[in-house]
Amino acid sequence: MASKRRIRDCLSTAIFIAGLAGVAAANQPDPFGQFSQRCLGRGSDFERTVAAAKERDWPALATDMTASLTPVENPVALEGWNLTAEGDGSFEALVVARASVGDSKVESCTMAFAEIDAAAFEHRLVDETHAKASGTKNGQGRIRKFFEASSSERRQAITLDLPLYPNGSDEVVVSVVSEQQIEN
Repeated sequence: MASKRRIRDCLSTAIFIAGLAGVAAANQPDPFGQFSQRCLGRGSDFERTVAAAKERDWPALATDMTASLTPVENPVALEGWNLTAEGDGSFEALVVARASVGDSKVESCTMAFAEIDAAAFEHRLVDETHAKASGTKNGQGRIRKFFEASSSERRQAITLDLPLYPNGSDEVVVSVVSEQQIEN
């Protein structure tokens, strides 16, 4: 009798904790929501992102990984952070950079995710940004897709790197590059 009661109490506690975890997860934006919020909403913004990282005490990403995730060559400024939640088995990183492309000064914002649904991410990217495909490049086991999107403020070049054969538990790297906005 006591063991049935103990089992019932343990199950009740487990259900309660699972419910709390679900609420906590619901408060976290999904991967596309995070990319949209951090990189697309107001466009790439190096200074704003660096300030947020300092304020939130995000741990720095290894220098070689930061450099490998930036979509621009020869950045004049480059910062990266590991945003993986403690105890979470997935991986999440954020990298911002500044560079010159021809006569233009550009900023980029890149996010890398592991263990996400690549097909769903791509679908939302196209639907919510009204991005137009501008090319693809196949690699070994991966495909890089290029898009153009425009907002009222600026044009954005988006690169989406995902597996050739997504399985719902994928590694995705997505970047946006746009002209640097100078505020007076």
